[in-house]
Amino acid sequence: MLLRVLVLAYLLLSFDTRVISQTIPDKPMQMPVATPAGPSTWLLGQPYGNTTGAFNNSQRWYSAGQGLHFGIDISMPCGTPLVAVADGEVAFVDDLSFGSAPHNLLLRHPALGLTTLYGHLLETPRLVPGQFVQKGQVVALSGDPDVTCHSRPHLHLEIRSADFRTALNPVDYIDAPWHMLTTIGSFGFPLFEQDMYNPRQWMRVDNQPNVVFGGRILNQYISAWPPARGDDVPPNPPLWREPAPITGDTSFTLRKFGFDGCCYYPWWHPSDPNRLYAIDGQPGAAASIFEWNVSDGSSSNLIGPGPRPLTSPDGTHEIRLRNEQVFIHRLSDGAEWNVQTQGAIPAISADNSQLLWEVRSNTPAPGQPETVTEFWVSDLLGQNARRVLAQPGGSARWLDAHRLLVSSPLPTDRQTMLSVFDTRDDSSYTLGIWPWLRGLDVGPGGERLMFYLTRNQDPALNGIYTIETQPGAAARKLDWFGAWRWRDSHSVYYIPFEPTTDRQSLVYYHLTTGDSRLLIDSGSTTFIVTGADWAVSADGKRLIYLSAPDNTLWLLEQNP
Repeated sequence: MLLRVLVLAYLLLSFDTRVISQTIPDKPMQMPVATPAGPSTWLLGQPYGNTTGAFNNSQRWYSAGQGLHFGIDISMPCGTPLVAVADGEVAFVDDLSFGSAPHNLLLRHPALGLTTLYGHLLETPRLVPGQFVQKGQVVALSGDPDVTCHSRPHLHLEIRSADFRTALNPVDYIDAPWHMLTTIGSFGFPLFEQDMYNPRQWMRVDNQPNVVFGGRILNQYISAWPPARGDDVPPNPPLWREPAPITGDTSFTLRKFGFDGCCYYPWWHPSDPNRLYAIDGQPGAAASIFEWNVSDGSSSNLIGPGPRPLTSPDGTHEIRLRNEQVFIHRLSDGAEWNVQTQGAIPAISADNSQLLWEVRSNTPAPGQPETVTEFWVSDLLGQNARRVLAQPGGSARWLDAHRLLVSSPLPTDRQTMLSVFDTRDDSSYTLGIWPWLRGLDVGPGGERLMFYLTRNQDPALNGIYTIETQPGAAARKLDWFGAWRWRDSHSVYYIPFEPTTDRQSLVYYHLTTGDSRLLIDSGSTTFIVTGADWAVSADGKRLIYLSAPDNTLWLLEQNP
């Protein structure tokens, strides 16, 4: 016992976080959950590091950790058994000076020079300090930081240095298919906050900085994308598109695109399938927007400074902010006008005739009671404004030229009601009520939705659903699970979720006919999207993605 104490003391005194990755071979730890990932077990919620969630709450929750998320959040039902990620020794049980209430557990791993923290546990772990645990041994049960088991049930896992002073990226130490895990999960896209003065910094799940507790805030960005919560805008409805379905005769070409290391979060022009945009730049200098003409392979052109502009669904109008005022700028003739939206950033309807904005008294922290949200509409000039709805929390977005999709949280069992509101006559109808609804996504033209359900006690209910946005429509569960992007108004591309490998496949699926075609086979082609960073062109015939192996954009395009 004395020898063990002396060895531990030596590790505490001599530990140097700069050499961990050099002295530890491979990745010696396993995930803290023994069961495979999936909609009925667990999904990666928030990764470590420079996340958009940490950016929004850097002062509220993460100021002691340099403004970054210094662990990973794994979404799972309360009571999920948690296992030791490596052989170790119990250091502390329910020492809330480390945070992560209501219960926590800290393990020492002397052979690795590391410690781990399991946070937001359901109950006090039945372990005692000094007790040894083996890798894979059940050590605790997952819980909910709000002590409800229907608010935010998840595990917060940290890997720290032996002296607890430095948090390290779990991706560097846990052997898991991280690129697959980030394709789909409760946290959504984008994962990381992009600094307009260093647009390549900390943008991958496997490229995040150590966090020194008490150090300076690292993400106080002068200009960033996406906009901070409260300054964001309801998402645009994709315009209707319906190219010919993919058949057995349809072929695709896959090729490297752009230049090495470029670019994170590329986006397509909303109506021109040949125009692709991305943001890039040198550290310390203002980033620029690059434009490519994909059809003729021309080199990129600089068209303006970052960040990504806020536009109408067809790209003909931009929403601009100056001196805390909101302006609508028409690109065709440069006309511009100020709109009074109570400080909120509006979204423009599909036909450019109306504005929608949300007014909240404040933005509550996750897990806190929702405040009243008011939904307002006006004409494009900002005139004839009227409040059309008010409810606790929730959100609204345009479906098309005149209909709104309204998402309303219900007070019991984490249920969400989806309804459609028509601004022409103020009529509305309910589409349905679902528990643990995630990933709500509007299809091109607004005639169809997709979403997925998790954490239902009956596993048969968990998975991906689609529903038409018409009165009386019924949601239909699909026979696959994975990340998707709309190809057109009736079909999607999807990456099947395979929780044991990073190698990915790509499948075309027609939502009406059920026709399914494998476009990229993981067994024969290296196709690994990192950070859920992929997008489909306006005609559905091209797909751009950031490749994990070389950190460069690749283009998949349908041959003529």
